[in-house]
Amino acid sequence: MTFYRTDAEYLQDELKKPDLLIHLSILKSRSGSEGGDPFAGLYISEEEVAALLDEEAPPEDPRVRALAGKAEETGREIHRKAEESREEGFILRLPRLVRAFHLSEFEKGAVIICLAPELDAKYEQLYAYLQDDLTKKRPTVGLIQNLLSDCAAERMRSWRYFAPTRTLFKRRILEFSRENGPSLSSAVRIDPGVLAYILGEESCPESPRDRRDHPPEDLFSEKLRSMLDNLVIHLERSEGGKTFLLQGPPGAGKKAASEFICRGLGLSLHSIDLSALAAREEEFDAALARSFRDAILMGSALYLEGLDLLAVDSKDVHRGAVLLRSLEDFPGLAFIATPSSQDPLALDGRRRMALFRLEVPPQDYAMRKRIWYGHLRDHLGNGDGGRAAEDLASKFRFTAGSIDEAVAAAQSRALQEGRGEISIEDVYEGCSSSSSRRLSSLARRIDPRYTENDIVLPEEKMRQLREIQVHVRYKGLVYTDWGFEEKLSLGKGLNVLFSGPSGTGKTMAAEVIAKELGIDLYKIDLSMVVSKYIGETEKNLNKIFEEAEMSNAILFFDEADALFGKRSEVKDAHDRYANVEIGYLLQKMEEHEGIAILASNLGKNIDDAFLRRMHFIVEFPFPEEELRLRIWRGLFPEEAPVSEDVDLAFLAKKFKIAGGNIKNVIINAAFLAAEDSRVITMEHLILATRDEFLKIGKLCTASDFGKYYDLICEDL
Repeated sequence: MTFYRTDAEYLQDELKKPDLLIHLSILKSRSGSEGGDPFAGLYISEEEVAALLDEEAPPEDPRVRALAGKAEETGREIHRKAEESREEGFILRLPRLVRAFHLSEFEKGAVIICLAPELDAKYEQLYAYLQDDLTKKRPTVGLIQNLLSDCAAERMRSWRYFAPTRTLFKRRILEFSRENGPSLSSAVRIDPGVLAYILGEESCPESPRDRRDHPPEDLFSEKLRSMLDNLVIHLERSEGGKTFLLQGPPGAGKKAASEFICRGLGLSLHSIDLSALAAREEEFDAALARSFRDAILMGSALYLEGLDLLAVDSKDVHRGAVLLRSLEDFPGLAFIATPSSQDPLALDGRRRMALFRLEVPPQDYAMRKRIWYGHLRDHLGNGDGGRAAEDLASKFRFTAGSIDEAVAAAQSRALQEGRGEISIEDVYEGCSSSSSRRLSSLARRIDPRYTENDIVLPEEKMRQLREIQVHVRYKGLVYTDWGFEEKLSLGKGLNVLFSGPSGTGKTMAAEVIAKELGIDLYKIDLSMVVSKYIGETEKNLNKIFEEAEMSNAILFFDEADALFGKRSEVKDAHDRYANVEIGYLLQKMEEHEGIAILASNLGKNIDDAFLRRMHFIVEFPFPEEELRLRIWRGLFPEEAPVSEDVDLAFLAKKFKIAGGNIKNVIINAAFLAAEDSRVITMEHLILATRDEFLKIGKLCTASDFGKYYDLICEDL
């Protein structure tokens, strides 16, 4: 056979070379001595001491020259057969490693010497013999130099190959058994990952896959697709390594864009999770070097993610510097994925290497609708699937990845309930579960329970609440399909002001909107947002709006006049910074593309600039008698035991209190009844009303309580 068909055949021949070199070394050490000493290697003889002291060298054994020639001839023959194997299409792993890292003959020889004891235990005994130490079963720097160098000058020159900055150790092909720096007695071994590769046991880098679930036309806009096509053409013509910084939210398709480019170039893609790499017990530097080595070895492009998730500590600067150096030395194509608009590698505001920025924006309404429809048409039918896709695409500014997660959560819910098909309710539940919950540090999630049937408002106000829902449902259709988005640079969100006395239903109305739309509702905790320290309030507000974008949630600012109050005349530094906060909030409200609801008992205290940015202002009036009667009736559950003597018309007519107060009265009366007769009577309601009047500072008069006044007058 004139060429190798397998790595095993090739390695079997390669091991002939260290055999010859070891034999040659033994002959040299015994040159001039008569006969073999059975204890050679176990003690130092007088002849060896003389040789060490450069006394007259013994005559050279004539077999040495013949053996050296045979070693050279064996090396040439192995190389010839390996090259023929390559021409025949058999890619041998060790020669591929040598080519990938441009290893010299000395470096290749060092790898083979370190590989030998991993393939055959006899080399452990031979190395121990050559090093005059039965415990030294691994090759040392000195042994490698002696086996691969013909003279002292060559041994001196070979020292450069053992430096930490040279390929063998920088790329973690070889490593020292102990991290004590290179010395003649330092044992050297082959890296386990390289050994696994040579033996054919490595895990192959990820290859670009065909996204049948999401073809490029779904994930990428026409503009982005055109940019990616142009990049592929440019990279085909260019040489050298290039690093791209891919910026965009999670799930937008940053990895898909990398795969698209790699597919066009015929490259595989090797993914590295930097945050997971940093969490290993192994040092970050070593782990990163091995990952880059594997990519070079396989001729792959690199995809780096998790840079933003590295632990925030003093190690970050060092890790960033290590990553920069690795990227600068990487000869191939690299992609760094980040959700941030900032440059994560700009250490101290400076960075030496050039990065090619590529923004991967989230899918727009049209693309979201196509992706949703692709998931739902088989479950809901073409007609229902189309309507549901349009509704979901308008309500949730999900990326393609988030849509996949939501559908997976819906399918999991259906399977748990023993259903093969998902329903639209499953999908909405999946959307809620896949949304971010990071807002919980500055806001409280409200589980909306009220529907339009529960809230009591004048018909005009109910119409306004329905119009708010219409804006959310058809936002995509109007802004995208009908082109209104091109006419607006800002103000594409929905800002609503609920104004009115306490207890008139502002919070309840926010819950109704969230419930009807199937969107999460977060009530902003003002105590966590407003800070006495300069600049902290702005940071908290920025965090709220950024995370609301990712959460697809309704932001509900209760007691909004505390944040959105009128700007005052600047008399001191406190006034100036207070006005700065309001100005910053104005800017964020205009940039926000989600839903924000402001509730205030004193709408007149809201700054006029905010009022101009409101799409809806809903005034919640104090309820008149007719509305109060509906509220009284609506707040009693069907299961509640209510006495026939309860006169709701009397309560609605006589007690001029808001819906929130009515709710308190009914709840307190229920507890009084639970302790008393287990039936809610008129007496319980009158006593609970008295307590509510005392709580809010309202006088209990005979004109209000009428014939029931005697029930309460004894305690007044």
